[in-house]
Amino acid sequence: MKSKKDLRQEFKTKRCQLSEEEEHMLNQKLQMQFRGIDLSLIRYLHVFLPITKYHEPNTYPMIEYLKEAFPQMMLVVSRSNFEDCSMQHYILDQHTVFEINRWGIPEPVAGLEVAPSEIDFILVPLLAFDSNGHRVGYGKGFYDRFFALCRPDVQRVGLSFFDPVENIADENEHDVRLTKAITPERIYHFD
Repeated sequence: MKSKKDLRQEFKTKRCQLSEEEEHMLNQKLQMQFRGIDLSLIRYLHVFLPITKYHEPNTYPMIEYLKEAFPQMMLVVSRSNFEDCSMQHYILDQHTVFEINRWGIPEPVAGLEVAPSEIDFILVPLLAFDSNGHRVGYGKGFYDRFFALCRPDVQRVGLSFFDPVENIADENEHDVRLTKAITPERIYHFD
């Protein structure tokens, strides 16, 4: 069993060591797995925009797929407040204006705000996850705080290039489990 700190370092390194071709292939496989999820009842889907310098899974093809396949669905993106580690959520549409923050994260400047309680489905960034659905993020707790404001039935779906580790040594009571995790080879269910 490894700690979050150790897993964070290990999986940052693993992602950075992927070749461009490997990363492209893994993103394509993630996209195909994502298309297998039933989204017909989802009204508000929250999606993260990838930090390319950290080699996060590319969600832009998923966004394009959702716009085409589910035109009635509202896509939601966040803006982070690093002073209190909170996030504000905005509708993603053709009028959304983005800026890159100092951490390299594309964020909406403003727009139509969405309450966390409205959101049905969240695509969650992560570095690693375990066989029980616990995740390792970047360590600031943004998403755990966000999850606490959502409805209990919100789907929390992690995207990972890698399979789960067996267990995370230092999970705590503030950690909110994923309901699913999508990897290039399969979808893990934790609910």
